[in-house]
Amino acid sequence: MASDEEQGVRQVYGEIAGAYEAFFPSLHRYEGRVERFLGEAVAPGCRVLDVGCGPGQLTRELDPTVKVVGLDLSPEMIELARRGRPSGEYRVHSYRDPIPEELGRFDVALAVGCLDFCDDLGRTLRYVSDTLKPGGRLLFTVLERRPGLAGHEDARCPVQTADHQVTLYFWSFEETARALESANLLPRAYTHAPGWVQLTGQQTMHFGWWDVERR
Repeated sequence: MASDEEQGVRQVYGEIAGAYEAFFPSLHRYEGRVERFLGEAVAPGCRVLDVGCGPGQLTRELDPTVKVVGLDLSPEMIELARRGRPSGEYRVHSYRDPIPEELGRFDVALAVGCLDFCDDLGRTLRYVSDTLKPGGRLLFTVLERRPGLAGHEDARCPVQTADHQVTLYFWSFEETARALESANLLPRAYTHAPGWVQLTGQQTMHFGWWDVERR
C-alpha cells in the first residue's frame, strides 16, 4: 500500500496534470541536457524506459521505431502520456516498488525531475539498474544538498500545497555516488546545474545531473 506521503505526491500531480505541459516551459531549467543525452544514447529500434514520465513530453518525439515504456505515480499523467505517444506502453507505478520483470530490459532510461520524492535513493536506483542491459545508459537527476546554496542545505524540505504536505529529498554528491556503487552503475558524466523552478517563491532549484551506465 502506498504511504500517505506517496498518496500526497500522486494527488498533487493528478491535480496539475491538465495544466502541467502549459507550465512546463516556464518551470524547467534543463537547458537541452535531456535532448542531448537522448540524441547520443538512443538508436533506432532500441528500448527506452521513462521513469516518472509525467505526460511523456521528454520521450514523445523519439523515432517511431523506439519502444518507449513510461512509469508514473499519477494515473492522470499516464493517460496524457498515452495520448501523446499511442505506440508507447505506460503504467502507474510506485518508485518504492521493483519495476516489473515482464517489461523487459532496456537500452536507455531516464529519471529526470522525479527522484526528488524518493526517501531511499539507493533502492530506487537499484530498481532502475536492474532493468538495464549491460552497458545500458541512464540519465537521472537528484536535488543536490550543498552547504551555502539557498534552499539546498538540508536533507529534506517539506512543501505545503493546498491540501497536502509533501517532502523533497536532497542528496549529497557523496551519498549519490555510494548509491550508484550499490546499484552497479558506473558514472560517465556529472554536472551540477539548474533543474526547475519551485512554484512557491519561484526559487531556482539545482540538480546533480548524472549520466551513468550499467556495469
